[in-house]
Amino acid sequence: MSLQANDPSIPGAVRRQLILEAAAHPAIRADRLPTEPVIIDSIELLRNGRQWLVRVRSTEGAEGLIVTHGGVLAQTYPIFLERVAGHPLGTDARDWENTINRIYNGRGGFGSNYKWQGLAFWASVASVELAVLDLLGKVVGMPVTDLLGHGTLRREIGVYQASFRRGNAPEAEIEVFRRYIAEFGARALKYRLGARMGQTSASDARDRALIPLMRESFPDLTLYADANSSYDVASSLRFGEMLAETRHAFFEEPVPFDHYDETREVREALEGKIIIAGGEQEISLRHFLWQIEHRVVDLPQPDIFYFGGLTRSIKVARAAEAVGMTCTPHISGHGLGFLYAAVFAACVKDPGPYQEYKGFDRDLPAAAPTGRLIAKDGTIIVPHGPGFGVEIDPDWLAQSKVVGTRRR
Repeated sequence: MSLQANDPSIPGAVRRQLILEAAAHPAIRADRLPTEPVIIDSIELLRNGRQWLVRVRSTEGAEGLIVTHGGVLAQTYPIFLERVAGHPLGTDARDWENTINRIYNGRGGFGSNYKWQGLAFWASVASVELAVLDLLGKVVGMPVTDLLGHGTLRREIGVYQASFRRGNAPEAEIEVFRRYIAEFGARALKYRLGARMGQTSASDARDRALIPLMRESFPDLTLYADANSSYDVASSLRFGEMLAETRHAFFEEPVPFDHYDETREVREALEGKIIIAGGEQEISLRHFLWQIEHRVVDLPQPDIFYFGGLTRSIKVARAAEAVGMTCTPHISGHGLGFLYAAVFAACVKDPGPYQEYKGFDRDLPAAAPTGRLIAKDGTIIVPHGPGFGVEIDPDWLAQSKVVGTRRR
């Protein structure tokens, strides 16, 4: 059963129950898993330059290998090695969703990590999970998209080109996007507003100039704007009206990300004018479900790394789907993060028209023979080879430094 997100006739208790039931549904498809146990024997963290990788091996010698969020792991790898990587050893990879719960709350003989919940913890969990999913896909000879959510619904994924900078002068930002369009054929763009968790007279002046200039410069493209929690309610409404008047498609994180009441106030005031998006910083599944239940945002955006991986993010998408809402993931970092967001988009019903893309790291010798990782005409193609379908140059991999290994 699916509802309309804004249907006032639906009793609150019914809405809540549908959301909870949808989120409780497994994200991994049991009917696609191996028939025999896949016991996790070792988990290894590697580094090559700014790229960080995770390799998971089974007792039978199967291997999962992914590129993770180097910017986070470079700072938090002790949490990965000491708080997370040891727990899945000896468990059946097919039972991963239960393993996540045990890593967090300590049931089933594992030590508890419930007081460690935060970005560093969940990004570490996500890093292990992605390698486990790659392992499972390779064992059964299927793409990860076949194992998750609704299975592979689409492989060609529209992407929006996201800006890296907030300090560019308006004219300079336009030139950056012109290069993106020339290189990737971008049909959707996202740029940054405010001063990141604050605003100044200089940032306000930039925003007032940049918003109309973006639409004048790119009249036929889909435009998104991300304030990264920069505004108060009054400023959010002022700039939100400007964004609506210039036909922007969504307004991300207008007020501080954990100010739920203020976010909902902005959403309600701008309802029917522009979509309010948010969720990049969220780490609690229950908080996400509450936000969906109470329409804090129009568009929930779980970050594949910060929120703990694909399976938790798919649960948010299922909850959103139950009440007629779109769920578009956020992706942080470089490496292959955009691919994991595209995998999410490939196996949920309504991921929105475009997913986040910041370009392909040229220093990462990775290829996808059955897909396309470099955007062309504003799309990438999710590989359909086993696992994530990515091949990493073996010589480059052999030169990687082992940061740490946990074994049974």
